[in-house]
Amino acid sequence: MLGSLWRFAVRTAAGAVALWVVISLIDGISLSFPATPLYQDGQHDQLLTFLAVAAIIVVLNATVKPVLKLLGLPLTIITLGLFSLVINAVIMLLAEYVSNIMGFGLHIETFGAAFIGAIVLALVNWILGPITGLLGANKD
Repeated sequence: MLGSLWRFAVRTAAGAVALWVVISLIDGISLSFPATPLYQDGQHDQLLTFLAVAAIIVVLNATVKPVLKLLGLPLTIITLGLFSLVINAVIMLLAEYVSNIMGFGLHIETFGAAFIGAIVLALVNWILGPITGLLGANKD
């Protein structure tokens, strides 16, 4: 149980770094921070907001994405795997929806921005993969 929580924390931290890269590089994706402090005087609100949105993305990847991949399997086969990029963009849009409900303002202007953002997010997570794999391994 503790190992699963540790892996979730490591994936969330890596996801927050990846989200920061996406927001820095893609013009149509932004993150607004709450007006009232989340914790004490609010000096860590940016970090907490990045971590919260990254946690939302990690949870959606673990729960909703397998269902979407199963439903989209015929299209994924026909397009030789390219439809999985569309599924990643849909996950980004769902993360925007959930984060706005929860008060963490992830804003994505267009589907194209979500598509490119999902590609950049996947690339950064792929680059961070060996590090997160080492940190998350053997913690059971």
